[in-house]
Amino acid sequence: MDAYDGDGSDPKLIDSGTANIASGAHKEFQAPGKRWYRLDITCDTQGVKELTLTLARGSKEQAYGVGCGDSEADQFNIPPGSTFAAKVDPVKDGTGLVMWRLNTVTRDNVEGCDDDIDGCDG
Repeated sequence: MDAYDGDGSDPKLIDSGTANIASGAHKEFQAPGKRWYRLDITCDTQGVKELTLTLARGSKEQAYGVGCGDSEADQFNIPPGSTFAAKVDPVKDGTGLVMWRLNTVTRDNVEGCDDDIDGCDG
């Protein structure tokens, strides 16, 4: 089973990529239009159970732990409107890959927090 195929929300692929965990990753994304953006991210590693993902927009940022080897990718929602960045901290001497897909989804397919950069309580 592909870790990206979790929820059946008919996402539209905007960007995707991979990076070695030893070097980490830093990507900036444009978020135009009216559809929400969802970053699906997963990792396949040896001996590393979690990577740190930081999402940022302007002066706001939120850090999250991304579990490696999970059956479904972790999903993060970003509303449309401005540029945002996603950074995965490198793991020195780490072996494995981090993989991501940036999709757009309709507003009614946003589950949980509707802005994982601002964050949500509860």
